[in-house]
Amino acid sequence: MIPAHHRPIPELFVSPDAIRALQEDAARLPAWTMDQGQADELALLLTGGCAPLRGYMTQIQHDEVVGGAVLPWPAPLVLTVGDDLGNQVSPGEDIALRDRGGRVLAVMSVTDRWRTGPVRLGGRVKGLRRPDHPGPNGMRALWRARNAARVLSVQPGDAGDIGAAAGLARRLDAALLIQPFPGVHIDLPDDAVIAPLPIAPPEGPHRLLWQGAVARNFGATHLLVENDPAGRDLLDRHRAAIGVRAVMPADMA
Repeated sequence: MIPAHHRPIPELFVSPDAIRALQEDAARLPAWTMDQGQADELALLLTGGCAPLRGYMTQIQHDEVVGGAVLPWPAPLVLTVGDDLGNQVSPGEDIALRDRGGRVLAVMSVTDRWRTGPVRLGGRVKGLRRPDHPGPNGMRALWRARNAARVLSVQPGDAGDIGAAAGLARRLDAALLIQPFPGVHIDLPDDAVIAPLPIAPPEGPHRLLWQGAVARNFGATHLLVENDPAGRDLLDRHRAAIGVRAVMPADMA
């Protein structure tokens, strides 16, 4: 049986044969120009980094997660738009999602529209443009090729955060996956694999659960939690839902 962290996960891109037709449709649709943060978040969503989400959350999903739920995704993920678009789009309509250069990144089928301050949209997305770097499935294929039974994810917020990660990975007999936050440059330990995260984790109570869910989607089985017993306990309580085990360097002392 193929281990769960070796199996491909769903991506949200259309087939190559469907791209031209979707681009032609997108040219006639209302459009939202995404800022860089939104475009980076969309890239993570499209490549399966936010699986099992198939798009932006519905209002019900959003409100449940804000209230403390951890499924289907442990942090709010919706599309916030300006009033010009928000006041004209309705559930059941499609919109084009463009980058700041005008290129169509995806088409969104709006299912939910609500306002709590800014207008927020939920709905499925169909992606057109794949990033030029390996996504979650690229990492899962690598672990499969290496027959890696364990994969330790380290998500450093600065260059000094990897510390004992290499030694810990060796003691776990795990492959080492380094997932630095944007703007963090790392000197890779021997045999480590790097997969930079396009966005930083959200602040607040959802942060560590988000990190665990992203690590899982990239094929990790363990997540390094630096000197954070409370965070480890949080992930352990939700291990069945999140799918990774939290470890600290002290656990292996």
